[in-house]
Amino acid sequence: MSQEKKGMGVAIIGCGGFVRGNHLPNAHLDQPLLERLAGQYHPDYVTTDHRKLAADPEIDLVIIGTTPEVRVELIKAAAEGGKNIYVEKPMSLGYEDSAEIVQIIRRTGVKLQVGFNRPYSPIMQEAKRVFKKMRRQPTLIVYRIVGEDLLRPMHHRTLLSSNAGSNIIHEITHIFNLLNWLTDQDPLTVYTAGDPSDDNIITLTYPDRTYATIVAGNCGTAAYPKERMEVFSDFKALVMNEFVELECTRIPGESDQRFPLASNPGRKVEGITVPELRQDLIAWHENISEAELRDGHYYNSVPRVNKGHYEALQDLYEAIRDDRPVQVDAHAGAVATILGLEALESLKKNQPVKIDYSFLK
Repeated sequence: MSQEKKGMGVAIIGCGGFVRGNHLPNAHLDQPLLERLAGQYHPDYVTTDHRKLAADPEIDLVIIGTTPEVRVELIKAAAEGGKNIYVEKPMSLGYEDSAEIVQIIRRTGVKLQVGFNRPYSPIMQEAKRVFKKMRRQPTLIVYRIVGEDLLRPMHHRTLLSSNAGSNIIHEITHIFNLLNWLTDQDPLTVYTAGDPSDDNIITLTYPDRTYATIVAGNCGTAAYPKERMEVFSDFKALVMNEFVELECTRIPGESDQRFPLASNPGRKVEGITVPELRQDLIAWHENISEAELRDGHYYNSVPRVNKGHYEALQDLYEAIRDDRPVQVDAHAGAVATILGLEALESLKKNQPVKIDYSFLK
């Protein structure tokens, strides 16, 4: 991007519900949908040819929100066109496409950020600062992420029930990446128990006697806060509760903190407690409309905690502007995919699996 240019030219490929709910509002495209969104967001133009975007000198960043199966071609075209890239999670689905994307980014030198947004959230940034301060050997981490399958969009439920889909790949790679980022290392082994594609308990062993367990699934209810992280080390405790509350117990110089919600229609967002959020979620759940159920996305009505979607794009913008590395790059995206694949292999074998990252080097 030239020094004289103000702002950043952004192109978005893929406009499903998640992109419409998160990236289009934050970033200010089948053809009828493109035309409808053009009227809402007023882009310079819409196209179904990604090569036109790759060749456009006014575009600095390409946001790829398509399904993972078609991303290698899109990433290759954008990178070879000198475009920086934001790609939704999971970045890839297998070993070969993971390695190929890593090599494309190394060869072209563009910046690629994967849509693992949680490390960018204000509460997780603060949690990592405190974690580094309290951390000793050994360390125990428990991360719970449990939602409600009945409220997922039908296409996603169909995907997870097929041989090609797994919640471990499409959702829990988020948490693999988060824990790797938090601990600044990649795990040595993974051990998975549970059902074939969802509702699992996954244990990771890290090199420095850090042991993490992920309780993941969709057999719960969206009327209850979805995520919680508990960390125990050096006779101290750090708890992140639903991106709203950070509890610090016996950590010198640290006290409990609260973080505002991203949105909460008709209710307060500042200073809210987890019990208050739970009551708001219960009230929202009881009033989900038939139209929302059909669409499967509730971005306009659900109380939304801040998981770092805006901060991730802002950090990418600053990384491009200042020519510095991004926090969650192609290598991190590939590692998360590998962990997902090996977690599924562990489930199949019913035993821990050692993880080999050598093919990425």
